[in-house]
Amino acid sequence: MLPTEQITPYEKVETWLMAYVDWKAQLEYVQTELEYIPGLTKALHEVAIHGYGHPNDALLRTVIHRLEITEHEIPFLKSRIGLIEYAFSALTPEERRFVQLRYQDQLAFSTAMDRLGLSRRAFFYHRKRILQKIYRKIKNRAALLDYDPFNEK
Repeated sequence: MLPTEQITPYEKVETWLMAYVDWKAQLEYVQTELEYIPGLTKALHEVAIHGYGHPNDALLRTVIHRLEITEHEIPFLKSRIGLIEYAFSALTPEERRFVQLRYQDQLAFSTAMDRLGLSRRAFFYHRKRILQKIYRKIKNRAALLDYDPFNEK
């Protein structure tokens, strides 16, 4: 057994690859949430300045939450996504296609094998080699992918 085979956490790398699509979708969603901050802050100012209605705790919490998104969540998601994309730079176009079909499109093994024209043995050989390449590229920064400050699990 090669040393890289002993230390490559295959399941963990697969989890990161499958989460990559979710991280991108989450980033897109929180960026659209930010579009509503001006309207929310305007509503808060009207309450404070003109005395229209009463201060709304839910409205204030929403504004604060969206500001936290800007300050913490967006940079964190961008870092995670960037790290995975950096790992992709270690792959050949054929290996990227493998990752696209299996992890981003989340096709079943058999469907991905058919689309790639691989036997079961070749599929799992490629899977193992690709996961090793990805892990070797980012292993020193992998803590960013494991850290979960927003309790996503």
